[in-house]
Amino acid sequence: MLKPLLLAATIATAANDTIAEPLSVERFGLYVLADDMDRATDFYARLFGSEPEFRMPALVGFDIRGGLFAIVSRETYAQGVPAGGSVRPYIRVSNLEDALRRVQALVPDGLETEGIVQEGAFSFFRFKDTEDNVIELFSLETSGQ
Repeated sequence: MLKPLLLAATIATAANDTIAEPLSVERFGLYVLADDMDRATDFYARLFGSEPEFRMPALVGFDIRGGLFAIVSRETYAQGVPAGGSVRPYIRVSNLEDALRRVQALVPDGLETEGIVQEGAFSFFRFKDTEDNVIELFSLETSGQ
């Protein structure tokens, strides 16, 4: 009986030691895969209304409120990974109706939802970009906002 308790205490102590120091994160980011880097870059530049922070042949990055939204070449970094569905980015926007109009103009047949879906204080819509990646834009009404 004492051995299982001792083992559990040892595991708990070891786990606490591994998370005692916070991870030194400098910036959060995510990426979507693309087969056509120029087409994907143009799409996201138009969606975000800004040019990329940096652009290389197989990697393009946009600064989105201090985070990094990147587009990477499937051929260079992810051969064999199927198109679309590689990540599910979700981005909070201040005006979901404006975002929906912009997306409808960019990819008229790209909506996965029938307009904006409302679930209490959470509203969202999903769409496919030019590379078949599913993106979700959302808004969240919170008290004090």
